[in-house]
Amino acid sequence: MFISYIIKKLIVFLKLFFNKLGFAINFSSDGEDIILQKWLAGINKGFYIDIGSHKPFYSSNTYAFYLNNWSGICIDPNPGLKFKYSLLRSSDLFLNSAIVLKKNRKNNLFYYYKKNTDLNTFSKKRVLIQQKLYGRYPTKKIKVNQITIQSLTKLISKKELHLLNIDIEGLEEIIIKSLLKKKIFPWCIAIEELGKTCENINKSKIKKFLNKNGYFLASKTFLTSIYIRKSILKKLPSKYVRELNL
Repeated sequence: MFISYIIKKLIVFLKLFFNKLGFAINFSSDGEDIILQKWLAGINKGFYIDIGSHKPFYSSNTYAFYLNNWSGICIDPNPGLKFKYSLLRSSDLFLNSAIVLKKNRKNNLFYYYKKNTDLNTFSKKRVLIQQKLYGRYPTKKIKVNQITIQSLTKLISKKELHLLNIDIEGLEEIIIKSLLKKKIFPWCIAIEELGKTCENINKSKIKKFLNKNGYFLASKTFLTSIYIRKSILKKLPSKYVRELNL
């Protein structure tokens, strides 16, 4: 789409302009894209999958890569996003669906928060936590489309997956385990792990699982854990990893 191309070029220009003035421009809510770009610097036309991608650029961990000529698959069931992605990220494949292990027409109700759409979830546990800690209640339940892990793996085909980002409000562990069991091994995984600090991260079930499958915890932000696959360390062209002693 021509309009999408023009918007992208304009944002790239503005980003470079402000960088020269000494302003660091990032799009992630927690600075994840700055960290990720250090690990994955130098990879040309990389490929990502963003599960729970939410808005096209605001609080996005992959938009900075999109501006750097990466592309991939963005998945999010929230209504009203399809047009925004077609306008702002036309080079990506956007799937306006929830990712599930198996389609279940009787269980496709999505807890929807009108004022906090980034909290939308299938997880009753996350709903109860939001109620208890923040006094937030879902506005309503809505039906959403579903895509299975099996269908997603067919879309990936034989592409090298450089970055997998997952933020699906409490269901991250289920999906990451399923993807790895399907022999999908991204170079880098950015996954939301709430309530985990550098001190207690070793108790994380996700970390224990990924450690057993050849990943190490590379970086941690308040919201997100970033894991790197050990076997690809020597393939990383980034100058920032040269002094690592792993």
